[in-house]
Amino acid sequence: MDISENKSAPERISRKIVMDCADCDCCRPIMDESCLFFPELYRLYDQEVETGQKISATELRQLVEKCNFCALCPCPNIRADIIRAKTQFAERDGLKFGVRTVEDVERIGKLCGALPGLTNRLLRSGLSGGMIKEALGIHRDRKLPEFPAESFPAWARKEGLHVKPNTTAGRKVAYFAGCTAKYIFPEVAKATVEVLRHNGIDVYCPDDKCCGMPSFLEGDRKLTMEFAGHNLNLLADAAQDGYDIVCSCPTCSFMLRHLLAEGAYYSREYQESIGADPKFIKVPAKATPGESSDRKMESFDKTIFKNIMKDEGYFSSIDPMKRVALAEKTFDVAEYLLRLHKAGVLKTDLGSVEGQAVYFPPCHQREQEFGQPYMELLGLVPGLKIDAIQGNLYCCGLAGVMGFKRDFHKASIELGNRLIEKIKTMNPEILVTDCLSCRLQFNQLLPHKVLHPVEILWEAYRARAQGARLRAHG
Repeated sequence: MDISENKSAPERISRKIVMDCADCDCCRPIMDESCLFFPELYRLYDQEVETGQKISATELRQLVEKCNFCALCPCPNIRADIIRAKTQFAERDGLKFGVRTVEDVERIGKLCGALPGLTNRLLRSGLSGGMIKEALGIHRDRKLPEFPAESFPAWARKEGLHVKPNTTAGRKVAYFAGCTAKYIFPEVAKATVEVLRHNGIDVYCPDDKCCGMPSFLEGDRKLTMEFAGHNLNLLADAAQDGYDIVCSCPTCSFMLRHLLAEGAYYSREYQESIGADPKFIKVPAKATPGESSDRKMESFDKTIFKNIMKDEGYFSSIDPMKRVALAEKTFDVAEYLLRLHKAGVLKTDLGSVEGQAVYFPPCHQREQEFGQPYMELLGLVPGLKIDAIQGNLYCCGLAGVMGFKRDFHKASIELGNRLIEKIKTMNPEILVTDCLSCRLQFNQLLPHKVLHPVEILWEAYRARAQGARLRAHG
């Protein structure tokens, strides 16, 4: 195919990414060991320069498939172009049956969770488990998680959390648990609810859908937009009713308040809502999520920036005012709890939880640039000794459902190897991370017990003065 004939061809977009990054070259050294995409990009470019043979269409397709959207690279526009290329490849060439199946994590969770005992037996069986992996394009060596006897949505319904609390006083939260906490690790979602309720906060669990990151990564725009539209209407309405939107999954919060909101502040609707001078584009300074008032605004000359500062990204077809409203009311649960602590209203009746722990701040948490609030919160727990893994370029490598795919599994292991070796040298009793995709990867590659920070906080609240011992195994 002559890609010069089609200006929107995904190969053309991929080619532009190669040339833009080769011209800059800054990611050649900094992303060498923490990324699959950039080493391959520079290898292909160098090979083309040396041999004179153009990078093929197949190589360009394979290149963009190596991006797991960890967001560690410095250029959001390059990430956006990669997703645009992936999306156009998927729209033109289609997606495999296995990809279309596993990208809808919530549907998988509901189906497998309907009969968890039977599902787990089938997945554990060498014969039936192998056949299922083969049919879905999952690598034979990838460990599949066990499905719990009761999902979080089932538990939440028993607790009456699916109905908005009949109260107008005090703090209230709409909790966005995410698919993995709902259907694979419900103990994390339960702990989040219990910690919030222990602090006198009313909790509502709306009928939300997947945040959309898995389908977004696979180039399935139709499914991603379906999820985004549903969640935005639901959560924006909750925000309008005075609820703070709280996530325990950093990937979910990254999607809801960063990716969905990209460009929304540049929109005509937002500019008119704040009464901006027609000659300038006015945006909040740094647009910190969770801060909707008393923020400084920055002005940019429209004659210079009008072709750059535009709302024309992936989600630009969705109401920009709803996207802004959601972004400004969405919090990571650690960030939310730390704000309560700094305001002097977080309960600190924490019992002893003894253990030597190491905390890994995941990629999408680091990208949101709100620090490491869990380190400060866990520092309040008596008996817990905890260190954080320092460094902005560590990645577990799983990339959600991508790490389960037959053609990405080995690469995901290689990508996470630096982090795995780092953890081995630190040799903790307990490994702590707020990303449940990371937890799946750690369960695959390490013997350590892995916990979400909110599980430790809830254990500490329950322990009170009696004390508790979190053991590395059991």
